[in-house]
Parts: sequence; C-alpha cells; structure tokens
Amino acid sequence: MLKNEFKKSSTKSFFDKLFVGGKEYRVSESLVGRATKSIYLPHLSEVCLALSVVLFWYEGLLSKYLPFLANNMFASLLLVFALIFARKDNIVFSKMHFWYLGFLVLSLFSAVFAAFQGINVNLLISGWLLFVQFGLAIFVAQSIDKKIGCLKGLVFLSLPLAAAGIYQFAVREKTSSLWLSPFETGIDTRAFAFFGSPNVLGILLAIIAIITLGFYIKEKKLYYLAITLADVLAVGFTFSRSAWLGLLAGLVVMALFIKPKLVIFSPAVFLLLLIPQVRNRIEIASTGKYLTDSSLDGRIWSFINSKYIFEKYPIFGSGPGSYGGKVAAENASPIYLQSIQNGYTALYFTDNQFLEVLVQAGLLGFVAFLGFVVAVFVNLIAKFKKNKDIVLLASLASFICFLVSGLFANVLEYGAVVVPMGVILGSVLSEK
Repeated sequence: MLKNEFKKSSTKSFFDKLFVGGKEYRVSESLVGRATKSIYLPHLSEVCLALSVVLFWYEGLLSKYLPFLANNMFASLLLVFALIFARKDNIVFSKMHFWYLGFLVLSLFSAVFAAFQGINVNLLISGWLLFVQFGLAIFVAQSIDKKIGCLKGLVFLSLPLAAAGIYQFAVREKTSSLWLSPFETGIDTRAFAFFGSPNVLGILLAIIAIITLGFYIKEKKLYYLAITLADVLAVGFTFSRSAWLGLLAGLVVMALFIKPKLVIFSPAVFLLLLIPQVRNRIEIASTGKYLTDSSLDGRIWSFINSKYIFEKYPIFGSGPGSYGGKVAAENASPIYLQSIQNGYTALYFTDNQFLEVLVQAGLLGFVAFLGFVVAVFVNLIAKFKKNKDIVLLASLASFICFLVSGLFANVLEYGAVVVPMGVILGSVLSEK
C-alpha cells in the first residue's frame, strides 16, 4: 500500500526527474560532436584505452626499464586520445553524466575563485584533471562496441597483479615502513604488487574480484572462479582494511539480490578472525592507543581539520587539488597554512574521498557528486531488474566497493582504481 502511494507521489516524480531515465543526448549530435565526428578511429581508441590501463597498473614495473614512464601523465594522455578517436555515435549523455559534468563545472568554478585568492593555477588544474579522469574513462568505455569483452580484458589483465601480490607475501618481500604500523604485531609484509601502496592494490583487486565473480556466476567457467579466488587472496595479503570492507560490502549486496538467505551466513566471515594478523589489524583500530594516535595525526585529526577548512570555504570550496590529497601535498598548497593549530599539518591526506570533495569543491560540488552516485545506483538497479544480467549486479557491487573504500582512501586520485571503475560503469550502463 505504502509502496503504491509512493509511486504516485510528487516526491517520487521529483526523484525520477532528477535521477531516472529521461531524454538521452548523443555526443555526435552536439556542436563538439559534429565538429569532431570525422575524427574516427575506434580500434585506435580501444588500443589507447588498453595501454592507459596497462600504464596505470604496471607503471611501477615498466618504469624500471623505461624511466620516462615513471609518471601517470602518459596514461592520462592516452585516455584523452582514446576519447578523441572514439566512436562518437555510441557516447550518450544521461542524467548520470549530467550530474558528473555538473560536478566538474562546479569544481572549475571553485578553481577560478581559488585562483583569485592566490592559489597556484597549475595546482588547481592538476587537481581538476584528476576529477576529469573518471569522466573520461566512462565516456571512452561507452564508445566501445564489445563492452563485455572490454570488462573481461580487465579481468585477465589484473591477474599478474594478484600473482605478484601473493608472491610478495609468500617470500615476505619487504614493505615500506610507511605502510607498517608500530602498534601491530605479526605483520611485516603487505602485498603491493607494482604499486607503492598496498591500499591501491587491495581496492583495485577487490573491485575486479567482484566483477570476475559475476562472470563466473553467469558463465560457470572455472577459470573465472580461480581468478576470483586469486584476487581475494591477494586482497587479504594487502592487509588493507578499506579494501576488506569494500569487498565485504560488495559481496553482501550481491548476496542480498541473488540469495538473501546467504546474508544470514555472512557472520561466517568472522572465522577469518582466527588468523592472528587479520585479528590484529581489526582489533588495533579500536584500541585507545590507536584512537589517540589517530586524533593526533591520523584520520580523526584529518576529519577535524577538514571541517575547520570547509567552514572557511563552504559554498565553492578551497579549489580542486588544494587540500587533502597528493597534488596539494606535492605542491605545498597554502590552504594547509589555514589549518587548526596555527597551520601545523599532522596529515596531508584526508584519507576520505567524500571529505576531500567536500573541502575542495564545496557544498555545491559535493551535492553534484552525490547526485552522480545516486544516479548510478538508480540506473544500475533498474537495468538489473529489467535485464536480470548478473554482470550488472556485479558492477553495482563493485561500485559499492569503490565507494566504501572511498570512506578511507582518496580513490579518485588513484588512476589505477578510478579508470577501471569508470570503464566498468561506462560499459554496463550503456549496454542495451
């Protein structure tokens, strides 16, 4: 009864106008689309996208032999070329795209205001381009004809990363002390593959593991199950709590849609607490000593400081890239001088993507970003209910994994994570 009344309500109508369906617009019919329609080399576009992913994922390995690749700039440029040569007829703007474009436009306004306040323009452009990267990946993936084949390519391309992570843990390869906590015992190796960060490897493989599981359930091919298990094992060996939580959240959502009764048995995951290192990673997060340390120079301090900065720039924010991330830290952003404790900076990273967006883009940009998130959820759920394609459900679960991980990491800054996530969304949401 209540459900039927809600469907007829003005609230539901307003919600649908913001996030559901509506008229779609082809890029090829726009002014820019018509001007660039003749620039059309779809196979080259696909090659550029594939090479971009390879560089984002294997830059740490390739740069040993080709030092000029020790920079994600080439991978980002390949994404731009992939869009230039893409099949424009396949790229369609929906409400999801408009929300993200709104976020980018508002972030650009934020950059202009920040520039007038003396923030380095190069810093602001670099920060804004990190946000653009996600949108580029979505648009390029839409242009590809064989979208499911593209997703399967991600699955197989990620396998060496999982193998490298498992090998590192097996041989106890030394992990940078930056990723080892003095409060924890029994953990001297955290798998990181070819990345500098175990968190990047963990979040990436958690996303790919969920997609691979979707292919296994759909096609019942054992090699997908083997890859899923390898990915999950490697995620475990990263000892990344953010990746663990993201993976668990994604799997629980899949279970709720497929077999809700499976969730009843989900407490079985607590058997993992029998593993000393896992138990130690979880227990340490609730100890008084850890919480005190976090309030001095960890995530609690970051939350308090971010709130303090946000209150100074509540509407348009402090400018893209100006606070809480890699760009700000590497360019000595002056925004940090406005922090609590007379500008003393205990932690340069927010370690929370939503907090970073709120401070950098302000309330307007943050609302636009949340609008994009809601539109993705609504459209993925609608498409899954209509088509009953398990890959759509796996994509929704992967996106949930991405967002949950984003509560503890600046995922939009990780090209190795955000580009494949964009490819996944662009592929499945544009499938008929």
